Parts: sequence; structure tokens; C-alpha cells
Amino acid sequence: MCLLSHAAFVTFVEELFTTSQLPISTMRSYASLAALLRALNKHHCQVLLWTAVVLVMLLNFVSLAIDTNVWQVASIPVHCRDSAPSPTREPRVALIVVQTDYSPGWCRMQVSSILSRASVTTIGMGANYTHTSRPSLLLDCITDEGLRDEDVVVVFDGGDTMFTGPLGIKQAVEDFVATTAPTADDLNATAVHLGEATAPLLFESDPICYAPQMELIVPWGPSDKYEKCGWYYERVWEAAKSSADQRMVRFLASRYRYLAGGGMVGRVWAFREAYKAYASLLATSDKWWCDQSIWSLLHVWSVTRDTNVTADFRIRYGLLSLDYNNSFFLTPRYGAFGSPALYHFPGGLNEWDKMPTLLNRTMWVDWLRYSPEVVNETRDFVQNATVKIYDADRKAKTFPFPEVCLLNDVLNPEWLVLPLRK
Repeated sequence: MCLLSHAAFVTFVEELFTTSQLPISTMRSYASLAALLRALNKHHCQVLLWTAVVLVMLLNFVSLAIDTNVWQVASIPVHCRDSAPSPTREPRVALIVVQTDYSPGWCRMQVSSILSRASVTTIGMGANYTHTSRPSLLLDCITDEGLRDEDVVVVFDGGDTMFTGPLGIKQAVEDFVATTAPTADDLNATAVHLGEATAPLLFESDPICYAPQMELIVPWGPSDKYEKCGWYYERVWEAAKSSADQRMVRFLASRYRYLAGGGMVGRVWAFREAYKAYASLLATSDKWWCDQSIWSLLHVWSVTRDTNVTADFRIRYGLLSLDYNNSFFLTPRYGAFGSPALYHFPGGLNEWDKMPTLLNRTMWVDWLRYSPEVVNETRDFVQNATVKIYDADRKAKTFPFPEVCLLNDVLNPEWLVLPLRK
């Protein structure tokens, strides 16, 4: 017979949490532990009770020893323009979205970034939006921010994304920096080919092949835009299969094998080099409206090293690839998996009925639900946050977050799961 009823047991654990006055990050660990204990309590109440006591004591000891607090978690090294350049400093990282107007979806992304200890810069506010102008806006931002060749830019859609928590983006950035060439001269295409290094420019991967304007350059083949895209990508798989030791193209390991333009991470030098090919292809027609179509063609030609394609359109082999591991970006068409830094929700507003489940998988949503004390602390933190925005004239201004987004909305989990305008 159990020593405590289920309700009494849960109350006991919760009292331990609330009376300890522990940091939020530790409380979150306890919340996960409590959920597990509730599920197992029916059959192992007495054992679990003593296990809970021991674990709470251990976690409390660790918390006191390292003085962890979610607001003190080391954030990724976001670039500060006023800081002086240093040849020995770690690469700076700029998280950037192109957003031409304020929207509820953008506010959701921003609060997720704030609670994930990631500072996001918005560019193009007030401008006339076109997909094909995004790369040039990014190039302007790189110049305006004074970013160096070895620095890193993470660019993604601003209205239909959200961060998963502090650890996801931090780990993704650290792994990318550790495995990519810091300069153009350091690029080792053979190492990238063998999987010993990472291509310094990665686009989001998607199981859907969508390049609706491929026909401007490839008028032959299937007439359906989806079929044409998949058909043209077959040459990528053939090129990859022709070399038994290649590990850059992951055409068998994942269904996420096609380029998506909604997310990109790269060394500044790599983006600058790739942009030359992008601009050259863009200049071939005034009918281009889909930047994803242009990047998809450039990706195919880079991997296949197609000599029939003019040199101006060919990006060096090993420079451009996809985020096959979904370390940075995941469009959860088949549900969530892995530990991506960001979830991406392209398509119609009503397509994402998985949003409640996905929100629950983030590390930060618990801070909006746990207890009045934690919620109040979270509100204070978000209320004091600021966001940096570049307008259409490339003038930067920093705004208090509550001036651009309603706190009562962004701190309400029920609002966050709604199909919000992008």
C-alpha cells in the first residue's frame, strides 16, 4: 500500500520545489521530474517517494554549487557593433530575420528568442517585401553590422518560426563554428565531401521539393512544378552515389533532402561568395520572384559540378549544402524529432494543428505555466528585453519589447498556439 496518495505525493513534491526558492532552470528540471513521478506513482509510490527526495536533494546541491539561473545561461556570442574587433576573439553570431511589418507571428518568434537567450535583429521593417530581395537585404545588414568574414549569420523567416530553448541554438552554433572553415582559404572540399567538416553555408532541409520557377532555366522535363523539382534533384543523388566515400549529401539518411529558403546559416565569407552566383542568376530574368528556386538550382549545380552550367552560376563544391541533421531548422511535417534550434511553420495559417504539442516540447513554455512566482519573474525578464530593428532606410533602432508586442498575448500559452498572422 502506498505511503502517500497520488494527490498528497504531488503536493509533497511541489512543496519541495516552491519552498526551496531555486532558480528557474532548476525548477524546470524538477517540473520534468514531477511529471515522470506522477506517471509512475501508481505502481511504485514508496520507492518513488524516496527517489524523489534523494533527487531533489542532489539537484538542490548542484544548483547551489553552480548557481545556475536561466537568465544567467551563457548566450551565444551575438555581435555588438560597438565592440572593437580582435583577431583572437571568437566568431560573432548574428541572428537575423527579414520582416517588413509587425505581426503576431513575429511577436511569438521574438518572445521565444528572448526566453532562449538569443537576440534577433530584424531587417527591412517598412520596406516592400519580395522573396528575391532577402539576400541583398542580408548583405546590407552584414555591412551595416560590421561583420567579418569569419563571423556567422543565422537567417530565417520571422513570422512563422519559434525557438525551442537556450540549449538548441547554443549547441547548433557551437557545432557549426567548430566544423566549418573560418575563411575562404581554409575551405577543404575533400573534408566536407568525406563528412569530416561541414559546408560553411547550409540551407534548411525539407521533405518537399518546391522550386516553382525552375522552369525559367530548365524548360524541359515534367510540367508539374513539384515533379520537375524532384526530377531535377535526381542528378544530385546520382552524383552523390557515384562516390562511395561521400558524406556531404544525405540522400538516404533522411527524407529531409531538398533545399528550403526559409532558413540559412553560414560564415559571412561563404554567403558573400555564394551571393555572387545568386545575383548572376537573378539577373538573367526579370520574372524571378522565388529565391528558393534560385538557391535550389545553385545547390544542384554546386553538388553535381555540372560543367555545362556557366562558371558564374557554379558555387564551389563543398561550400553549399543542407542542414540534413535539422540542427538549426525543422519543419515538423511528420512531427518533432531531434533537438532543432527552431521550429518552422511554412504554408497556410491553419495547417499547423501540431502547434500545441510542439509548443510543449520547447524548454521555455514551462516558465509561463509553472507557478505565479516563476511567471512573474518571467514577465519581468521579458518586459525588460529590447529588440533591434533596421528600417527600410537601413537605420537601426532599439525598442523596448513591450512597445512592439503585447505582453499579455506573448506570455499566454493559449495565445501562442493560435494560427497567428505571419
